[in-house]
Amino acid sequence: MKNDKQRPTKRGDLTAFALIGQVGLMISLGAVLGIVVGLFIDDKLGSSPVATIIGLLLGLAVGIYGVYRLVSSLE
Repeated sequence: MKNDKQRPTKRGDLTAFALIGQVGLMISLGAVLGIVVGLFIDDKLGSSPVATIIGLLLGLAVGIYGVYRLVSSLE
């Protein structure tokens, strides 16, 4: 016989998935926005991809800082 009882979803499970999603979104959006701004600056200045690399690094730094603030607010 099959057991029709399912384990109820706990609030902590959903909160963990939401936190993982927020972390991934913060880092990826920071990187993508940094690349887009860097490409725009490189296009306007006609330079090599220096601004793109700097934009990527700054975007990642902003994303990681956002993750740090998010995690530190949980405590």
